[in-house]
Amino acid sequence: MTPPAAQDAMPTTRGMNYFLVDVGFQRLCESVMGAETYARAHPHLVAMGEAAGGELDALAHDADKHPPVLRGWDERGQRVDEVVFHPSYRRMEELAFGRFGLAAMSHRPDVMGWPGPVPHVVKYALTYLFGQSEFGLLCPVNMTDSGARMLRHYGSAELQARYLPGLTATDMRALRQGTQWMTEKTGGSDVGATTTVARRSADGVWRLWGDKWFCSNANADLAFTLARPEGAPVGTRGLAMFLVPKVLPDGRRNDLTLNRLKDKFGSRSMASAEVTYAGAVAYSVGDLDRGFKQMMEMVNVSRLSNALRSAALIRRAVLEALTHARARVAFGRPLAELPLLRAQLLQMVVDSEAAAAVVLHGATTLDRWDAGAPEARALFRITTPLAKYWITQHARLVTAEAMNVRGGNGYIEEWVNARLVRDSYLGAIWEGASNVVALDVQRAIQRESAHEPLLAFVAERLGRVTEAAAKPWVDVAREAADTARRRVAGWAALARDERELEARPVADALYHLLAAALLLAEGQAVLERTGDAHRLLSGALYLRRWVVSREAGAAPFGAREIEWLDALADFTPVPASALG
Repeated sequence: MTPPAAQDAMPTTRGMNYFLVDVGFQRLCESVMGAETYARAHPHLVAMGEAAGGELDALAHDADKHPPVLRGWDERGQRVDEVVFHPSYRRMEELAFGRFGLAAMSHRPDVMGWPGPVPHVVKYALTYLFGQSEFGLLCPVNMTDSGARMLRHYGSAELQARYLPGLTATDMRALRQGTQWMTEKTGGSDVGATTTVARRSADGVWRLWGDKWFCSNANADLAFTLARPEGAPVGTRGLAMFLVPKVLPDGRRNDLTLNRLKDKFGSRSMASAEVTYAGAVAYSVGDLDRGFKQMMEMVNVSRLSNALRSAALIRRAVLEALTHARARVAFGRPLAELPLLRAQLLQMVVDSEAAAAVVLHGATTLDRWDAGAPEARALFRITTPLAKYWITQHARLVTAEAMNVRGGNGYIEEWVNARLVRDSYLGAIWEGASNVVALDVQRAIQRESAHEPLLAFVAERLGRVTEAAAKPWVDVAREAADTARRRVAGWAALARDERELEARPVADALYHLLAAALLLAEGQAVLERTGDAHRLLSGALYLRRWVVSREAGAAPFGAREIEWLDALADFTPVPASALG
């Protein structure tokens, strides 16, 4: 610990390389990517970490303070609906879409010099670093990326030829950003209540009429949207997916209007609007009677990105809290030496490690799905909403706790904490509020038995752990898995209302099992390779916090556990005896 005489009264993370200071994340990347991919990705991760801790962080602060404005008409009174951004936001776009190619790298070779499409796990690792400084812009990045994915999977050859090059461009002059507009006044989570109508004219052209109420990335060039063709059934079964360009192939503006921009609590750098379709030309994507299912595939991929962004907020909050607590002196010693705060920081560190492990595991699952692995799609189906559900809601707590650690300065907008808190609340709303996503997990379990591949995966990972000192914690996880399976089996005997009340507790349990199994299995591998029990201890402490302590009603960590805070925060070696 730094001597009190060397303390900084107002310590800051400004200028840090967010990748190089996070040794734990470096080790996680190496583990999930494999040696060859990690070696190729490493210089780009270092570059992103430098940008995130320097230029990007400064730009994000400015863009948050100067949100976009809507210019409705030009000097001649013609409707233009132009979203005007601060130069800081435009520079962030250049970093995300251009220099690092985050939206393009999964769809084409040559981005960052990669010989083929960049693996999702590398893309998400880079995004995790970017998200520690800027949350809002990653919505347009993800929407453009996932829009290209939907077009490749379901779009006609003509639509792909016309629009894929723009969606996957890294040249800002050629880039065409994408977005996803579903929400209406009558249907946010209840998408089946959508009122937007699609009518097909005699010449075969589809046109849309209706209002979309919350349209993120309002300046996008291409919007994937849901509408109900005339005569189609009510509910989600009658919805079709359409692609709506802002500008038609002949150069004319499409018949859609940006009514106003939203004045948002957080994610203020990125433009969200209310949009009216007034006969807007639209192109059908995929089968007309499968629009909702196709869109939900896009949503599920977006949920992983959403969870990742919230994991990034958690990590930044932890870094801010550690930096402050270690360098700020109170009552004659650094704050980080005070037992209550050590316990609080230890909880935050372990939760951050777990969140990073879950989201990068989700990325590797997506890579396996795209490679044709039969079990990956089923696993992705449940792990992604689990990650979105738990990480996004927990980010609100961790960012608020980090603000509390910094005290009064944390409440001042010149510091990053207030922005982290504001952004964290959107993560839990985007792509389905927490209750909606928990019910989606329950629906996946009831209709597809999706918990079985998840519990099988957890069992396989726990089976890798052979360290004797870790065996009691493996037993805790296995018992918790058995409890979750029995609880799910009991749903059949419950009335609907009682069953719905089970959705969140079971989603909590399944997320914690997944996180703990990932930490313990990686911990075993690290122990065998280096003799370091760091990740095993993280897995044990995670189970103590979220399974054992909750059941016992006790404080999660005592004097013995908090002694390991510095080793876990700095990823210095931990002996296996620490598990006992």
